[in-house]
Amino acid sequence: MDDAHGGRGALSAGRAITVVVGALLLAGCLRGQGARPSAWEGDRSIAFPPFHAQSAVQVGGNEQAYVLDGNLLRAVQIAMEDFFPKQSKDTPCWGRPEAYRYRVIRQGDVFFILIHEAPGSCGDAFIGVDTGARYAVGLDGRILRRSVGAEPEALPAPPSVDAGILDGAVLDGGAP
Repeated sequence: MDDAHGGRGALSAGRAITVVVGALLLAGCLRGQGARPSAWEGDRSIAFPPFHAQSAVQVGGNEQAYVLDGNLLRAVQIAMEDFFPKQSKDTPCWGRPEAYRYRVIRQGDVFFILIHEAPGSCGDAFIGVDTGARYAVGLDGRILRRSVGAEPEALPAPPSVDAGILDGAVLDGGAP
């Protein structure tokens, strides 16, 4: 039987459900990696150190013993949980922690963590551009600062303020 709309009521409801489900799926894709609010950066007064200024020790070599501090492991885990989406068997290679490299620098009570792609870990299927992140995580486990994507290592120095006085000029107050 047709309804008052000529039998199109069920079709319109079906279309509406399809549009809503599609929009939710698309919104999930657009949200990006992790469960972080995209606008939150944290305390911008915290400056990230230059992660590549010194060589790093490669952890994970064959038949080598390493001692890792529990606070360091917790800080890296917190950054990873923030950066990566919830894992499932269908998570693509680029969305998995093993497709990335991690650099950690500890300065006092803060761990600075750089997460960046491991070249070739996903084969030719994924070429990342500015998809890494930097984190500052406190000993208490709080994320103090986050920087996702392309951002300079250090904030540019503010331009010096000049009132227009030339070096060597005599300040006469405008007298003739």
